[in-house]
Amino acid sequence: MNEVVLILGLRIQGLRNRWRRADRGARVLMVAFGVLSLLFWVGLFALFLGLLTSFYEVEVFGPIITRKLLELFLIGMFGLLCFSNTVTALSTFFLSDDLELLLSLPLSRAQFYFARLLDTIGQSSWMILVFGMPLFLSYGIVYGASPMYYGLVVAVLAALTVIPATIGVALASVLVTAFPARRMREVLVLAGILSLAFLFVMFRLVRPERLADASSFDSLAAYVAALQAPIPMLFPPRWGSDVLQCALEGRPMPWLAFALLMVGAVAASGVGRWLTGRLYDLGRARSQEARVARMARAGWLEPLLHTIASRMNPAQRAVLIKDVKTFFRDPGQWSQLFLVGSIVVISLVSVAALPVDVVRGPWVGTFRNVLAFLVLGLVGFVMAAVAARFQFTAVSTEGRGFWLVRSSPMTAESYLWAKMWPGIVPMLVMGETLALASTAILRAGPFLTIVAAGMALALSFGIAGIAVGMGAMYPDFKADSAARVASGPAGVFFMVVALSLVFLVIAIEAIPVYIVLRAEVNEMVLTAGQWVGIIIAQLIIIGICTFATVYPLRVGAAKLWDRELSNG
Repeated sequence: MNEVVLILGLRIQGLRNRWRRADRGARVLMVAFGVLSLLFWVGLFALFLGLLTSFYEVEVFGPIITRKLLELFLIGMFGLLCFSNTVTALSTFFLSDDLELLLSLPLSRAQFYFARLLDTIGQSSWMILVFGMPLFLSYGIVYGASPMYYGLVVAVLAALTVIPATIGVALASVLVTAFPARRMREVLVLAGILSLAFLFVMFRLVRPERLADASSFDSLAAYVAALQAPIPMLFPPRWGSDVLQCALEGRPMPWLAFALLMVGAVAASGVGRWLTGRLYDLGRARSQEARVARMARAGWLEPLLHTIASRMNPAQRAVLIKDVKTFFRDPGQWSQLFLVGSIVVISLVSVAALPVDVVRGPWVGTFRNVLAFLVLGLVGFVMAAVAARFQFTAVSTEGRGFWLVRSSPMTAESYLWAKMWPGIVPMLVMGETLALASTAILRAGPFLTIVAAGMALALSFGIAGIAVGMGAMYPDFKADSAARVASGPAGVFFMVVALSLVFLVIAIEAIPVYIVLRAEVNEMVLTAGQWVGIIIAQLIIIGICTFATVYPLRVGAAKLWDRELSNG
């Protein structure tokens, strides 16, 4: 195990060096990222504690409800870990940049396997475990559990982490013998995106909030049956649920379930080691196959791009054409369009589930308009999230080839404008679709429809400018994927700034919305002074979004060029 510990220590040493070599701005971002993560963790803990307390206090059925929720969470966690470990194992075992070095070292296959297995577990499981821990702590507080429960939580989570990790590694080893590893990873990511969207829609259709209200079922028998649907015995989440539930309720320890969980983790790692050893050489050879860029070589794409970029200068035109072709050449990039579509569907389903019927009578129209206005915050959040994935990472995706751009005869600001334009069109389409569809679903009035369309237009440019500008201020040319750049400390900082813009615009727009809705309720005609106030508010919003578009690009351009000169 000394060699395994040494290999894992190199990963830890790399993280430590990243902190030591970071400048002051990067360290501030890392600290801010840690603080925001801690606040999010505390918020989750408070949310879970409140929900579990309310469910547990339901008469007669409270313990049944909380038991079912624990089972569902463990099942969901197990499924997510199986999927995420499969995708991560394709990278750590077959596509990682350091494999050439590791495979040349005097390591046995067993040492290599267990080092990579632990690395896979760390990369794919830490977020689920860290942000799932508030739920288990909440269960302990609600039930008044003994210290033994918290020790069993650690043991159960360790086993339920190792088992899906070995399943994921074994599945990845089998898949790469039949399909190229890069293509398989892209297919799995796409399938995961679509599956999550489908599960969310089904989750909303089932309406799980009914579990807290037995009167929403046709009969008491139907309610109990919905809560006591059995889980298969030979299923690891069932073993973990039995162990934790007995510890919570103070019942005798189910030693059979505990033994199955512990022995299952050891046996799974052994079987995974044997299977991977048999298939690794063939899978590693297949992983070296190059992909075919069919769409990027399509005959219609080149003339279309030249037509669209005809009004740009030659340097900007070259950057735009290169970015679009790179986007379509990499399935890991263009498949993210399905992610955008899934986000739109999920958002609209969530809007459709809003309680629009709680208010009846003459106030129903005003209530719908207020809801439609508040939903614009959700639209802005979605736009910021999509910008973080695509436009914030636009500069970082140049990678180690950025020196070609830096040596080209173009200014930094011109380069960033060329980076921003390709993302504006999708942002506009998605933002306008969400805004107009949400107002249509809520049956808001014409004024709110116009407001929603105008805010989506203004925020598209403002958020895009902030995203590209901040991406130039904090680039990461060594990241192996755009998703890692977007989820880093700088990406979180961008989300804070972008959402601040969204909330500022909504706060200013609330004034004219209030004036118009109050006039409608009182059946009054707007005065000239009120119209002037409405127009001034719109001009202020346009000015703020214009500033948010231009200023970050200028600052980012200056810092990007200066950064590269200082590094050079």
